[in-house]
Amino acid sequence: MKKTLVLVVDRDDDFGVKGKVNTPVIGVQNCLDAATAFGIADPEDSDLNALFAAVSVCLEIQEDGHEADVALICGDEKVGHRSDLALVAQLEEVLDEIQPDSVVLVGDGAEDEYIYPIISSRAHVDSVRKVYVKQAPGIEGSFYIITKMLSDPGKRKRFLVPLGLIIVLLSLFFIMPALLVYSSEHDINTLAGMSGSLAFFFVGLVLILYGYNVGERYQEFRKNLISSLAGDTTRLLFFCVSLSIILLMAVWNYMEVENFYVTSVFQWIQYYVTSMIWPFVIAIMLYITGQAIQDFQTSKTVKLSMVFGCVGIVNLGLVITGILDLVAFFVWGEGFFELGIVEIVAGVIISILSTYVRGRYIPATSKEAVPDEAL
Repeated sequence: MKKTLVLVVDRDDDFGVKGKVNTPVIGVQNCLDAATAFGIADPEDSDLNALFAAVSVCLEIQEDGHEADVALICGDEKVGHRSDLALVAQLEEVLDEIQPDSVVLVGDGAEDEYIYPIISSRAHVDSVRKVYVKQAPGIEGSFYIITKMLSDPGKRKRFLVPLGLIIVLLSLFFIMPALLVYSSEHDINTLAGMSGSLAFFFVGLVLILYGYNVGERYQEFRKNLISSLAGDTTRLLFFCVSLSIILLMAVWNYMEVENFYVTSVFQWIQYYVTSMIWPFVIAIMLYITGQAIQDFQTSKTVKLSMVFGCVGIVNLGLVITGILDLVAFFVWGEGFFELGIVEIVAGVIISILSTYVRGRYIPATSKEAVPDEAL
């Protein structure tokens, strides 16, 4: 008798993140238990309806006298290559256990075009069913749907950040020429004329900050800072040293750059930003070092990600410095072209070597830490 697998795919792992469901989930009763756990955590997610629809399809096939089973597989919170690898691993596990002759794919219609090739390359797909959640009609219902969608951090980052970047870039096309005119003519009417562009710029900036959960990240940073004040004395000490370096160098470089002869405000900004890159790099590296020392004091381990984080900060500093040196050379005829090229190439080479070393050594360790005996 032909055996059918009714398969539900959750590419961004909402079941695991919100419902704490371990996947793959195989069987009608197990899927109902997973739906219950996920429904309690987020009863308005469309993935929940997709799982219930899959169970319903499975029961219908069984009532028609055919052999069928239902399964749920999930990817990863970071949608992309990582989530697809997790889906493939779980899919092969389900196929090995059930060994179906055909597959019925059930989804909420959000990312079926990405999932279908992965499933069809490993099993024969008979049909694809999309489940749409019924909502209240009218403007109020649409507003409610948009509000619930934006409450999800993943969807918020996926949709709002690109929109904000587009608005910021478009507004800069109008702001930059106006600033150039103002720097040369010092006409206040020029600044008044770009008020609309500035408004769009700040709207785009707010969308980007909201998409990246800057408010929540600030609250988390504040909470960690308070906990550091209570117990993490080493980390707090290095944080204070790093902050002091930034503040002192900001004042010192301002006094130094203020005495330079510049032809425009952009040249002054370029000088100041260039002078502040490496103080920031050193301060961030000191803070990461303090965090590593604190972790070593508490758990006798050193996270490799912190080591590669310091290398990444140096790479970024080299590349940004090289770009600014090239800008100074081509725009104002100052600086050294060869030095800028060398800095960019050095940053790229170090980044490639760091990525290669990280790819070789971090996967070999189940934990991203090195015991003190290995140091």
